[in-house]
Amino acid sequence: MGKMLKRFVTAIIIIILLLGGALWWLLSYIAPDEKLDMSYAPIDVKEKALAMVRKLKPELVLTEEDINHLIKMNMKSKYAAVGAGGSSLELAKDIRLDGAVFELEEDKLIARMNVTYKERIPAELHAVYSLEWQSPSITLRPQSLSIKEMALPISMLETIIIPLDLPAQDVVTVRDVQFENGQIRIRFKVSLQLPL
Repeated sequence: MGKMLKRFVTAIIIIILLLGGALWWLLSYIAPDEKLDMSYAPIDVKEKALAMVRKLKPELVLTEEDINHLIKMNMKSKYAAVGAGGSSLELAKDIRLDGAVFELEEDKLIARMNVTYKERIPAELHAVYSLEWQSPSITLRPQSLSIKEMALPISMLETIIIPLDLPAQDVVTVRDVQFENGQIRIRFKVSLQLPL
């Protein structure tokens, strides 16, 4: 009887160690590869567009860096800030966004996001959004979501609308929007009304 009990206890300990090792491997696998944050510099799209009009240049180029700042600015206003100095955003119950970076690849936006689940489990999410122009906003529609290489349901993502504060329609109207690698090019038709 004592021999059976020893074997049983040994088997339980081995199973616990194997499960612990598997859990440790999973947590280290999904952990973020790099530290990202939610800091941004305010972007005044209207002022950039008006500067373009003053230079008589009929297009506005928003760089990947501009888009990063615009998305983070939009997310900060939409989601409640939590943590020290409001450096993280509460995306959903028990899910905190600690940092993100966004890359433009033609008509796609690739998002890498560092999140923390239940204040304990850090993970790196990858999301792909399609880019659409819906005047006067850029709309990001979810296409895929994964944690490292493991696919997650895209229903976990929302459509994101980034409003662009463009000059009044009587000054400029958007003629064309082109999504390119690393930038978004907005072409305008400028209406200059001369006083009589």
